[in-house]
Amino acid sequence: MSTNQRQATGQGLSNGMLEDNYPRNMWWVAARGDEVGEKPLARWLLEKPVVLYRLKDGTPVALDDRCPHRWAPLSAGRVVDDLLICPYHGIEFGSDGRCTRIPTQDTIPDSMRVRSYPLVESGAFVWIWMGDPEKIPACDPPVDMSYTADPNWSVVLGYYEVAVNWVLIRENVLDLTHIAYLHSKTFKQDDWASVPEVSMDGDTVTYRQDFDLGPLSPLFCHAMGFSETKSVKREQEGRMPSLAVSFSDWNVHDPEAQPGVRADFLMRGCHIVTPSQRGKTHYFWGAAFDIPNISTELCERTRASVTEAFDEDKALLEQLYAQVSMDPCGVDYPEIGRLGDTAGVRVRQVLQRKLAAEDRSLSG
Repeated sequence: MSTNQRQATGQGLSNGMLEDNYPRNMWWVAARGDEVGEKPLARWLLEKPVVLYRLKDGTPVALDDRCPHRWAPLSAGRVVDDLLICPYHGIEFGSDGRCTRIPTQDTIPDSMRVRSYPLVESGAFVWIWMGDPEKIPACDPPVDMSYTADPNWSVVLGYYEVAVNWVLIRENVLDLTHIAYLHSKTFKQDDWASVPEVSMDGDTVTYRQDFDLGPLSPLFCHAMGFSETKSVKREQEGRMPSLAVSFSDWNVHDPEAQPGVRADFLMRGCHIVTPSQRGKTHYFWGAAFDIPNISTELCERTRASVTEAFDEDKALLEQLYAQVSMDPCGVDYPEIGRLGDTAGVRVRQVLQRKLAAEDRSLSG
């Protein structure tokens, strides 16, 4: 379907959900920091097998997970004195991907090497750059995630592998109008039927919305010390500073707080997506409260509640993706927009620009 035909039917910009629609020249999250240790970790990232591990000084390393000798997965090997040893024939590789030893010979061909990838840690996460290293922005690190390791915050983290293209999750978490319907039994926040105000600054998408007095979702109220029937004032502000991550800030005010008792709270939702194998996505989520030392019991209660709600997203998105994938029409089918889709359309615009900058484009 041509662009003009898409616009005529209301389909608008394609999100490329059935294609390779992953910009390479940007930072993506490879793992949580606590996942990466001396033992090699295998992970598919942007449709490539990668092995992650740490050196003795704590520096994280990422290499292609495929020995150039007979293609054995290096992640099945071990790390000894900062060298990654292939499990098949004992060939050793340094953190730069260069071979340092071949047990059966003294000479080492220059071609006996694997690609290494730049990594940066921010807060609880390790970020990877899998594109052209010459395109890494100067003085522009990945998104600041330092709050996820700040003792003044209580942070609950979770992870899913979801059998969908990453952009479906990205659009989903920026479209809060689905919460009143898909999550009616979990979030219990039925005032989200109105459309938020959406703005854009460069590639950063922002939404904002004020709500009348009402109970806070049971997913988050207990950690703030509120009952499920307590009426509070709520302002939602979300931001997508990168296609890889978006935040959803729940700014909560207690209008009946007693003198000397805290009245204002922030819960920052974090949604991180990283393409895995084709049709699969790593989804890292976080719920962080600007309250230190929330009890383990309340953190686990929050984790269980958020997981129950996000299971609903996972089930629906996987059904959607599977059906579109199997339907002979694929994406050649009308997609009629509505006012609540503004943030999602902005996501597609950012995606199109990034792919065009890499001399790639989505078909259609």
